Amino acid sequence: MKIPSQRCINIDWLEVHCIEPTEARDANYFRALGFDVSERDYGTRVYEQMFTLIDKNGQPFIEIRRQPHKTNNINKYQVMEPGSCHLRLSNRACYYDNAGSMMQEFITRHGYEFRRISRIDLALDFETFDSGDNPAKFVTRYLHGRYAKVNQCTIAVHGQDLWDGQQWNSISWGSKKSPVFTRFYNKTMELREVKDKPYIRQAWASCGLVSDFIQLTKKNERGEWYKPEIWRLEFAITSAVKNWVCFDVDDNGDKTHFSVRNDLSRYLTRDHLLTMFSSLVQRYFHFKLVEEKKSVSLALTTIREEVDWVHRHKDIQRKDRCPDKVLFAFGKDNQTYKVEKLVPAKVDNHALLLLKQRIELYKSTHIQTQMRQACDVILESIEKELLIHHAVNPHDETEIQLLQRLISYRISTNRENPLSIDKEFINSLLDLQDDIFF
Repeated sequence: MKIPSQRCINIDWLEVHCIEPTEARDANYFRALGFDVSERDYGTRVYEQMFTLIDKNGQPFIEIRRQPHKTNNINKYQVMEPGSCHLRLSNRACYYDNAGSMMQEFITRHGYEFRRISRIDLALDFETFDSGDNPAKFVTRYLHGRYAKVNQCTIAVHGQDLWDGQQWNSISWGSKKSPVFTRFYNKTMELREVKDKPYIRQAWASCGLVSDFIQLTKKNERGEWYKPEIWRLEFAITSAVKNWVCFDVDDNGDKTHFSVRNDLSRYLTRDHLLTMFSSLVQRYFHFKLVEEKKSVSLALTTIREEVDWVHRHKDIQRKDRCPDKVLFAFGKDNQTYKVEKLVPAKVDNHALLLLKQRIELYKSTHIQTQMRQACDVILESIEKELLIHHAVNPHDETEIQLLQRLISYRISTNRENPLSIDKEFINSLLDLQDDIFF
C-alpha cells in the first residue's frame, strides 16, 4: 500500500468558548490596538455584539461574539457564564500551517480564559485512498452492500440519477448534533458548483494534489495533463467531546490508558492534526468486507431480496467476523487517541418533556415537603435544560446530574428527618441519571 509522503490535512472550522478578562474585549479595544474591525449592527440570538478582526492583508481573521443578552428567555437561568464569548477563526485562516497555534496565541495575548472547543472540523483531501481505491467507486460499492460500516450507521446521501447510472457525490454518517459527525464528499465538485475558495486550491498545490491551482490540473504517469477529482473526508468534533482516552504500551507490554482534554494543544500543528485524524478514522471511518454477500450479489436483483438474504445469513454476517476494509496507511509511529467514551449527545426535548410530566404527576400525588421540594429542583433543572436547547452552544449537561446527586445526598443526610419512606423515588432519580448520562 502506498503511503503518501505528504498529506493535505487542514482545519476547516475552529470555534472556542472563552471568558473575557475584567476589561471588556469589545470592538474599540481591538481598534485601539491597531486592528481593522468590521462590526455588525446587530448581534446574535445569544450575544449582543458580533464583529470580525481584519488582518494586514485585508482578509477576515477572527470573528468574535460577546456580551450575552441579559433580558431574554435563554438567559433566564444564567445559562451563559458572565464574560462568555465565542471566538471563531475565519475559514481562510484555518488553512494556515499554524492555525491552531494562532488561535492559542490570540487567546493568551489578549487575556482570555479558555473554556472549551465549541467545534473543530478536521479535513483530509486526496485523489485516491492509500490503498489505491477510487473514492467515487468506493462509495458506490458501499451503497451496494459490499462493505459494512462500524459505528455511525445512520447515513445521508446526495447525488444524481443519470442515464448511465447513479452518481454519488456526498455521504455523511451520524447526526450534526452528535459528538462527532462524519462527512465524505467530492470537494472538487463543491468548489466548482457551490463556492470556489482560492486558498483551498493553493493548499492542494502545496501538497501536490494539483500542479496548476488555477486550472486544477496535474500530470499523470505518462506526462499527460488531466483534472483530478479531489475528495474530502471530514470529521466535525463538537463541544460534547470533553476528553480523549490515550492508550499506550509500556516496555513490559502492559497496556495503560489515561484521559487527555480535548483542547487546542491537540491541534497546534499539522502533525497533531494527523494524529487526531488517524484516531478518528479508526473509529468513525471503519469498514468491514462483506465477503459472503459479495459472492452472491449477482443473484440479488431487488432490495427486498438483499434484506431477506441478510436476515437469513445474519450469523455469518456479523461485522466482528468480517475482515477490515483497509483504506488508509497511517504510520505506526504516530501516537493515536482511541475515542472510546465521549460525552453523550444532548438529550432530546421529547424525552425531557415526558420526564417533566412524570415528575409533575409524582409531585401532585405526594404531600411530603421533602419530596415536593426535590421535585421542584428537578423540574427547574429540566426547564433550564429545555431553554439551553435554544442556545447556539449549550452548557454542560452534567448540571442535572449534579443536582440529582445533591438532592439524594441532602435528603439522606438529614438527621432531623432521616429518609425512611419513598426510597423508590430517590432510587428512580439515580436510575434516571444512569439512563441519561451513561
